[in-house]
Amino acid sequence: MENTYTHMKGSGPLARGIDLIGQVSRWLAVAMVLLQFAVVVARYLFDAGAVMAQEAILYLFGTMFMLAMADTLASDRHVRVDMIYHGLSPRWRRRIDAAGILLFLLPLCLFMLWTSQDYVLSSWAAREASREAAGLPGVFVFKTVIPVALTLVILQALAVLFRCLRAGGRADG
Repeated sequence: MENTYTHMKGSGPLARGIDLIGQVSRWLAVAMVLLQFAVVVARYLFDAGAVMAQEAILYLFGTMFMLAMADTLASDRHVRVDMIYHGLSPRWRRRIDAAGILLFLLPLCLFMLWTSQDYVLSSWAAREASREAAGLPGVFVFKTVIPVALTLVILQALAVLFRCLRAGGRADG
């Protein structure tokens, strides 16, 4: 489906970077599925299991979704109540998107960024590893995805907001 909301996706370095991160998140999904398949095969065919593999699946899942957020916003695949939105002119869509970014998305992302700060920093300070003896080391690295992903969403939201404002009162584009 072609993106008809031209104010969502940009063409500069940020857009290229977010697109690349979106591609990485899609490959993480493939890795997660393959790893889950291997765990199931190992469990049922060889009666073997691996805590590290199970945790890797969990962290791949979280990383995939966190990294996909900015790309999802950029490509207009995020969740929205479209009953009214699709019937509106591009000018009104931009207004609604700008208001949503200012009133909901940016405050929520900034709040989450602020409240996750201690969580991530304490994990780094402790060089947190899995609670399981055979689990993953370096859990603190995975927790770093939280502020990185939120920062990317904030940057993408600001880019969309500026495109909405720059388009101003134009009825198209």
